[in-house]
Amino acid sequence: MAYANSEYRLRIPWARRLTCALIFCFCAFSQAASEDSVAISEPQIVPRAAWGAVAPNADLMQEQKPSEIVIHHTGEKQQPKISLETKMRGLQGFAMTAGRVGHLSKPAWGDVPYHYYIDVSGRIGEGRDIGFAGDGVTGMDNEDRIQIVVEGDFEREEPAKEELDSLMKLVQWLALKFAIAPENISGHSDHDQTDCPGKNLKPFLEDLRKAVRSQYAQGDR
Repeated sequence: MAYANSEYRLRIPWARRLTCALIFCFCAFSQAASEDSVAISEPQIVPRAAWGAVAPNADLMQEQKPSEIVIHHTGEKQQPKISLETKMRGLQGFAMTAGRVGHLSKPAWGDVPYHYYIDVSGRIGEGRDIGFAGDGVTGMDNEDRIQIVVEGDFEREEPAKEELDSLMKLVQWLALKFAIAPENISGHSDHDQTDCPGKNLKPFLEDLRKAVRSQYAQGDR
């Protein structure tokens, strides 16, 4: 019995040290995992159901596997008094009806032309299913590209801080989720004869590329 007690007394400090070490490792791992999840977590996005989307017409859309991100501006003045939900419903209604964009005619598209819409308050709306290529009236090839549009005419207006913050979070998340290289983050004008996404937003694209490059360098892919 004395031996048993002595053995017990010898084992307890060792067991405590091991337990403390395991707890420390677990806490360190949890903290690191938490930090990584914050870095790559999905930003808050208003889903289609929440803004009242109607069913898309998949027959008018082309499937894709995203490998690039393209940034646009709406080219229209920011409308802070109109809700994101109203804007998304209006955009979808316009997209799915034949009409015109400026002096160019457009057919009926299968859904919202963009995959994400960022309004002036920084709210992000879910647009077209990311598994389908976007649509447009210009000559840009939309296949395998995630299309993000930011509300405003950035040839004349400045993007709001809230818009830039949301754009940064969204692009970082998408780039990591789909393993998109920093050099594959671009603006509409990099692919077509257009001023989109505007002279006041275009310089921010390099900030997006730097952020994604830094994220990859930290091994968060």
